[in-house]
Amino acid sequence: MMEARDWQLPAGLHLTPRDPAQAVRATATAAIAACALMILADFAFRNALPREYLDHYTAPLWPRTLLACIGALREELIYRLALLTALAALPALFGRKAGHGWMIAAIAAAQLANIGALAFILPPYGMLRFWLVGCIWGWLYWRHGFASALAGHGLSHLLLDPVLQMVLSGF
Repeated sequence: MMEARDWQLPAGLHLTPRDPAQAVRATATAAIAACALMILADFAFRNALPREYLDHYTAPLWPRTLLACIGALREELIYRLALLTALAALPALFGRKAGHGWMIAAIAAAQLANIGALAFILPPYGMLRFWLVGCIWGWLYWRHGFASALAGHGLSHLLLDPVLQMVLSGF
C-alpha cells in the first residue's frame, strides 16, 4: 500500500511536510500571523462591521469555535487540496512546469474563489481579513504540505475566536 508521502502532486505540492520540525515552526508562525492580521483588521474596522458579524464573533465560544475549526478543515479540502492542486497542475497540461509566479497566482486565485465578494466589502478590510489570510494557508500548503495548512487553519480558531470575542466585545 502506498503511503501518503509517496503520492505525486503537481508543482512540488505534497500532503505531508518534508521537514516536520520546520513545518511545525512554519505552521505556528502562519497561524499566529493569520490570527494577528484578522484581529488587527477587525479591531481597526470594528465600527464599520455588520451587526451580524459582531453578534457572531461575540456569541458564546461553544459550539461556535468547534464549528469554525470544522469549517476551516472544509475550506482546506475544497480550496487548497482540490482547487489549488488543480490550478498547480494546469501548466503540466501544456508540457510546462508551474514556477513560483504561477504558484503565487494559483494561491491568490484559489482564495479569491473561496471568498468571492467578501474580498471587496469595505476595502481594504475584505482583502486583508478574508483574501490575504487565506493566501497564508495556500502558501503553507505549497511550502510545507497540505497537512500543515490543514492543521494551521483548523487549529488557528482556538486562538482567534476567544481573542476576537474579547476585542469585539470591548474587553
